[in-house]
Order: sequence, then C-alpha cells, then structure tokens
Amino acid sequence: MKFFNVILSVITFFSVSTSFSQVSGSSWADVKSSGKGELTSVYYQTPGLVFEENGKMQGVCIDIMNEFKSYVNDQYNVTLNFNFVKKVPVFTDFINTVKNGKNIMGVCNTSITTERNKYLDFSPAYMNNPSVLLSNQDAETLRDFSNLAENFEGYKAIIIKGSTHEKYLKKIADQYYPSLTIEYAESGTEVNSKLRSSTKYFTLIDFTEYFDAVRKKMNVTRHPVPLKELEDQLGFIFPKGSDWTSVWEEFLSPEFKESVKYKKIVADNLGTSFVNLIR
Repeated sequence: MKFFNVILSVITFFSVSTSFSQVSGSSWADVKSSGKGELTSVYYQTPGLVFEENGKMQGVCIDIMNEFKSYVNDQYNVTLNFNFVKKVPVFTDFINTVKNGKNIMGVCNTSITTERNKYLDFSPAYMNNPSVLLSNQDAETLRDFSNLAENFEGYKAIIIKGSTHEKYLKKIADQYYPSLTIEYAESGTEVNSKLRSSTKYFTLIDFTEYFDAVRKKMNVTRHPVPLKELEDQLGFIFPKGSDWTSVWEEFLSPEFKESVKYKKIVADNLGTSFVNLIR
C-alpha cells in the first residue's frame, strides 16, 4: 500500500507539473531578425471572438490576427504564423498560463484592468466590452438595482470566477440583496448552461456570452439596468515584459479600429446588430 501511495504521489505531482508547465515561444526580436517565425498562442474559447470549428480557428480575434500578419509582412517583410498550442478551458488557468509563459500571446475576451496590468502586458484594446445582466425569461424585468431583491427573490447568481464581474456583483449584492447566494463557474459556457436550466439563476456577463445565448436562441432576458460603470475594453494578453506588445501597439491603432475593414470583421463574426453595442 505504501508503494502504491508513492506511485500515486509521483503521478499526481507529474500531472500537476505538466498542467502548469511553462508555455514558451519566440520573441518578436528573434522573429524579426530571421524574417519569419511564429507567435505562440493559447486561447480561452469565447463565442464570436475565438473558437475552433471544423478544425479551423475562427472569430473576431482570429481575423484581427490575420490582419496583423499582413501588417508585419508589409512593414517588416516578416512572414508570421500563429501557433495555437493550447486551449485552456478555465478562465483563471488561462490567465495564469499567460502570466507564467514566455514570449506567448493569450487570446480571449480579457478585460484590460489596472490590477491585471500588474502581472500582464496588454495590446491596445481591440474592442469595447459592455456587460449585460441576464436571467431566464420568467424573471420580472429589472431596471434598477434597488429592486434586485424583490425582482429576483428566490434566485441565485452565477458568475465566472476571477472575472471583473465578480467584485461588482458582490458590491451590488451587499447593498441591495445581502442574502443573495452567489455560485461560481469556470467558463461562460457553464454560466449559460445554468441559465438554460430550470433552476432560477441570473448573471452579469460579457456581451460575448450574451451573443452566444442569442445565437443559440436561449430563453433568456437581458435586463436594462445601468452598467456603464462595468464597461471596459478587451485586449490580447502577454507575459510581463514581452517585446511583442510594441509591434501590436503599432498595428492596433485608432485608425485601424475606425476602418471599414475592422467594422466588417466585427459584423461578419457577430452580426450587424452587435456592431453598435460594442462601439
């Protein structure tokens, strides 16, 4: 039995070490000097932004990345490819994978925040990120948080652990619904699964998850509560000190985000009805 326990401990240690082993790639300086190379990337699947379908990476982020490839080819005569080496299904693990990586890029709907800037580098924002409050269709429409306890009596909140919404929801609950039960999910897919269930749930979530719910024709209600305070911006993420951010700063300019090409990318992936929502 002791021998078995030793083997089990070694296997467990190896599994944990492998799960959190450093992901590394080439620096921009090395790629630029050789005239070709890869930007090693990891991603957290995000509806409409980055996902794999029929063996092909797709979404707003992928189309922007393809424009970036063209930019470095035109400006630096560098042939660049993106090498997606890992899909990380848990958001907090995704953040930590990039944080602990070397010369890699993280692709998903990561909000640019002061706190995250302490341990990550960001590209310029590639998109605005409005938040939405969703529930199943049985809930009475909520227009002001002062009615939260009344309208959502008997409901639970479901929120992505480590998201920008977690702290905000706790603040709102402390003020308007102290007895609210808050449950945590590892992904937007899990949140939408809860909303789809017969149990009473509501959530604060990024517009991308709302997009996914609409696309799947889920029976959800978007509540018109004021959430301007929560609106932020999304960026590609890098380990602290990455030299890839400099060339991304050149490319992701205000002019690019005002271009017809950029607006077409958004409309093609999210639909024209979402273009105004994310401006």
